[in-house]
Amino acid sequence: MSSIAPQSMVKSLQVIGEIFQEENIKICVKESVKGGLIAGIATLVGGLLGGKSGLIAGGAIGTVAACTMTKDYKSLLQIINEMDYDKQKKLFDTIQNVISSIDISDVVKLVVLLSTNQSIKQAVIHETINFLRNEMSLNTCYS
Repeated sequence: MSSIAPQSMVKSLQVIGEIFQEENIKICVKESVKGGLIAGIATLVGGLLGGKSGLIAGGAIGTVAACTMTKDYKSLLQIINEMDYDKQKKLFDTIQNVISSIDISDVVKLVVLLSTNQSIKQAVIHETINFLRNEMSLNTCYS
């Protein structure tokens, strides 16, 4: 684990968050189970009342209802700002392991590396997504 000043760590994580914005990757914080139940119940009711066409209509209506009744998406920057220090540190260390050739406490070096090296950029995105999925039970969405 690195011994990095919290301000440099947060700035480095914000650079990663900005990459997610540029790539239009958002973090799904939808209430997936709730949405699934709403869509499923509407589909069931539609099928019971209208047969096959009711099943289709119920599914469509249930999906729309689930989307409107559940929460939206957040940017990685919002997620980072809401993380406690320990989670931020763990994410930072995960990313630093991917970019082991540089000290990412130097934010300028990080920006240059990520803007010039597409494979490193994709590796950082991939590891960040894995961290969000495995450590925080969040999914990502590309729009």
